[in-house]
Amino acid sequence: MSDFLDRLDPAFREMIYADGPHISELLRTDVAGARAASAERSARMAAALPEFEGQKDAYHMPGLPGEPEVSVIEYRGRDVLYPDCAIIWLHGGGYLLGSAEDLAAQRYSALAPVVSVDYRMAPEHRSPAAAHDVCAVIERLATNRDPRKIILAGPSAGGGLAASAALLNRDRGGPAIAYQMLIYPMIDDRHDTPSGHMDIPSSGWTREASLHAWSLYAEQDGASPYAAAARASDLTGLPPTYIMCGDLDLFLDEDIIFANRLRSSGVPVELSIYPGAPHGFNGFVPQAAVSKRANASIRMALEHALS
Repeated sequence: MSDFLDRLDPAFREMIYADGPHISELLRTDVAGARAASAERSARMAAALPEFEGQKDAYHMPGLPGEPEVSVIEYRGRDVLYPDCAIIWLHGGGYLLGSAEDLAAQRYSALAPVVSVDYRMAPEHRSPAAAHDVCAVIERLATNRDPRKIILAGPSAGGGLAASAALLNRDRGGPAIAYQMLIYPMIDDRHDTPSGHMDIPSSGWTREASLHAWSLYAEQDGASPYAAAARASDLTGLPPTYIMCGDLDLFLDEDIIFANRLRSSGVPVELSIYPGAPHGFNGFVPQAAVSKRANASIRMALEHALS
């Protein structure tokens, strides 16, 4: 752990040294308690921000045939630059935590309407239920707008879900979407890389917490590419992709490998790695200099894709 702490950007020390119990620890024994702690943390972060001044609408979309409706929240800024486009936003939380009521979803609503999806989570629903929900939203949005103006985006598990839903959408012959924005995506249930064995403090997203989350989320007979996108053997025909990760993130190596495999498969890829940055850095400490660079990069990539 000393290597992790020596390399940590000082801006994240308070985040890493925070007193427990930590969500990654709670998650391994008490999912309901971890969900409550996560919601409380989100509420504290929301209270410190100005109230959202745009339009916010909660509604349902039809699920895939034979499946339940999908709940979404649509955020639309006051003056939207690309109103005929859409960003499908998928929240993080290890496939177990979080909701469509997501502060990060609001961040990009001045660029285009952001449709934040309350996808089905584990342990109540294993994969591929979540990817099915996302494909239902893609198909519904594509009925009244150009699918080449639809972007899939999300952090952590949301980024992993964006990647797996893009694979499922391709394999189902769904609409050809414009772009996938994968922010430190959780895409490989094995974590069998050097970064996957990194000694991370319990205040961060640890190997133990991640493997436990995968054990609840992936299919019981083994993870498919619609759970863990890194398991896909064929990455051709996927939309242009942006991948971002900190270099003190459990997911670093698997994200780099995935980016290289996409590139080798003919998919245009932009890859950004930020030094001294742990998992979730740009959301938890947005005022840090490295977070500002990362968030500016995400915004510029989205603007480029939307335009």
